[in-house]
Amino acid sequence: MNKIHLLGFTVVLTAFLFLSNAFAQDYTQWRLPIGAKARYGKGWINDIKFSPLGDTVSVATTIGVWTYDVHTGKAINLFTGAMSGANAIAYTSDGSTLAAAHWDRTVCLWNVKDFLPTDPDFIFTGHPGPIYAVAISPNSRMVASGGADETSRTDTEPGGLIKVWDLGTRELRPILRYNAPVSTIAFSPNSRWIAGGSGDGTIRVWDAGTGKLIHEFKEHTESIWKLDFSPDNKWLLSISLGGTGLLRNLTNPHERPSTFRQQGTTIYAANFFPDDKDDGYNFVTGSSDKRIQLWHTNTINNKDELSPSNRVLEGHNDSIWILAFSKDGQNLASGSLDGTVRLWDMDLWSQRIKIAGHTGGIKALAYTEDHRILACGAGLDGILRLWDAGTSSQLSILFDHAGVNKVVTFSSDGRTLASSGNEDRAIFLSDVTKILDSNLDNSNFLHSLKGNRDGITALALSSPIRDPRLPAVPTKLTSGGRDARIHLLNVASGTELTTFTGAESTITALTFDPDSKSLFSGEANGIVRMWNANTGIEQFNFRSSFNAITALAFSPFPRFLAIGDEMGKIQLVDIAEDREKPIVTQHTRKITSLVFAEDGNTLFSGSEDGTILLWDIKAILSQTR
Repeated sequence: MNKIHLLGFTVVLTAFLFLSNAFAQDYTQWRLPIGAKARYGKGWINDIKFSPLGDTVSVATTIGVWTYDVHTGKAINLFTGAMSGANAIAYTSDGSTLAAAHWDRTVCLWNVKDFLPTDPDFIFTGHPGPIYAVAISPNSRMVASGGADETSRTDTEPGGLIKVWDLGTRELRPILRYNAPVSTIAFSPNSRWIAGGSGDGTIRVWDAGTGKLIHEFKEHTESIWKLDFSPDNKWLLSISLGGTGLLRNLTNPHERPSTFRQQGTTIYAANFFPDDKDDGYNFVTGSSDKRIQLWHTNTINNKDELSPSNRVLEGHNDSIWILAFSKDGQNLASGSLDGTVRLWDMDLWSQRIKIAGHTGGIKALAYTEDHRILACGAGLDGILRLWDAGTSSQLSILFDHAGVNKVVTFSSDGRTLASSGNEDRAIFLSDVTKILDSNLDNSNFLHSLKGNRDGITALALSSPIRDPRLPAVPTKLTSGGRDARIHLLNVASGTELTTFTGAESTITALTFDPDSKSLFSGEANGIVRMWNANTGIEQFNFRSSFNAITALAFSPFPRFLAIGDEMGKIQLVDIAEDREKPIVTQHTRKITSLVFAEDGNTLFSGSEDGTILLWDIKAILSQTR
């Protein structure tokens, strides 16, 4: 049944790639803004939790909270409302309510039985800074959320706090203070304690009822990523940003904790099995080696170090960042930078279901001649990856681009990729076709060029020459920087042809028109300029309604310029009639890429929130009539 389901899923997405009007009413149609035809990508993964009944699993992402059927892997709900992106989630013990820490500094309680609810049942407010973690006590009496405090605790960063509310009365309990933002929290299984880890590596354990500090641990030197209690409340797992894991016996809190690490890899996640064992407790870790490793608390050697077992789960194509067990311990969910959530059967020790589509933040888009949408994105580790937006599959990990991924753009045919580091003059050109023909973990540089001396902030490639006798490589490349200059470069020779001067602030976006005779530039001050692409002479300029422009695209017909900004908004500008049409996108982070289809009737917008929206230009323009 799983193969049949995936085949049907692929057929539906292929129909979208060919821009068919017969859109199926699946998750790609949920919560679409007016004028949008479909959404690819579901936002990148921040947290995963099983419902207590074990029949569903929820995934907190940069655009909201997705819920999936555990048996089929099918999306069955999406919680967004006005709050959009969520950093962390938790269930009540009866599974009726889902708590989500949203980006607007609220904790919302959602009724999980409501399909696509517009509003939550209740909203906890009052957090002074971003919320990074949320937890509900196993007895369902308390909900706790941790994050940043706007009150400065040091000279370099704000403090942190945990707020605890009574779920029955909705009243706030004592606030728990930290010297740095709180990144993770966990209740003990008996609901008596709450543990919090902060950005300075400090772990504190509190009495959940009184707010009294019980323990404070400072062995970690980096931000705490994960905390988890053992089923008997005696052991505490902790993982830091550097990948070091500590196992602490809370019955003897002054004893030195045991260390667990894996040679040549970085551990990002750790969770105890929820079952009780007489001879110790099993736990699993996820790491940069793409594997899930089994450990046991009684495998401590004379160096106070834990040794991993020989049991591993393999299948992910990239680092594993998040793990979550079902309440009965029979199912494990893992979230990876490969854009998938995978469900594992712990009795059979094998993968059951792969849920795709949770890609990293979009850096660049290309609509290819064979009607595919290529996306280039970056995960939390900053490494670039190529994705097929239609199948939600990761195509390649571009390890060689580490450090040169601040600015990325495709050629119009999707065959060439240009990338650069913000602080570096170097611009690297890569052959996308060779990358896709090679293995998953590979990059293929054509060569490099030199751009703005004071840092590159925008790139654009000219349209390739359409001559079957010549390689389809763009002939020109433009580089914009903080110095408000645009350099026009010859791709083949690497020489500079001319420099465009006259801009007033940092160049934040560049795009050629379809025939590459004109170049449009966007600036940090909101000004758009049109240049003669051969001579560098400015032809006209206008000030958009955006404070900072982050993406530009020019349609082949009719003659519209699309402008994206840092708040996730888009405008269509009719160059001939000098009028603007705003688009309400529902993107939750800045627009990083805009691309028109060849006929000009469809616009693709990519965002740092990890999603791509397809816009019907005719439908958007008709709203003004």
